[in-house]
Amino acid sequence: MFLRRLRSARLSDDQFSDDQGAVLIEFALVFTLFIFLVFGMVDFGLAINTKTQIGSGGREGARLGTVSLDAAAVEARVRDVTGDLDQTVLTVTVECHQPDGTLCTDGGGTPPGTLSLGQPGDAVVVTVNYPYNMITPLPNFIGGGSQIALKSVTEMRIE
Repeated sequence: MFLRRLRSARLSDDQFSDDQGAVLIEFALVFTLFIFLVFGMVDFGLAINTKTQIGSGGREGARLGTVSLDAAAVEARVRDVTGDLDQTVLTVTVECHQPDGTLCTDGGGTPPGTLSLGQPGDAVVVTVNYPYNMITPLPNFIGGGSQIALKSVTEMRIE
């Protein structure tokens, strides 16, 4: 009787150790998926934050452009608002558009679309481009690339 109990105890201990190995493998698989999901959510949140920053910068620049007609000041304002971003890859384009959508011109030597040509009723168009580099490697695994091209276009009428 005692030997039977000893044998059954050994069998249950062996079974228990086999279960522990399976649990460890299952945990490793689930934990890996969990980590990818968490980092994916963090990456998505940072991308949305970056998109919000360039949108705010474009609005602030366009608002300034409606009253000052100075493209350099508009770009400086956009860069001030988006100061947390990498300014070396941030591109800001400032143009003047007439109500029909064409670029503002003076018929002279000034390049079309120059903001200083704006008249009341024309529009200031501020375009901000920023390549967002993702921190998670997941998009590379599925062939999506690790960079998202973010763009914000803001148009406001010159007063």
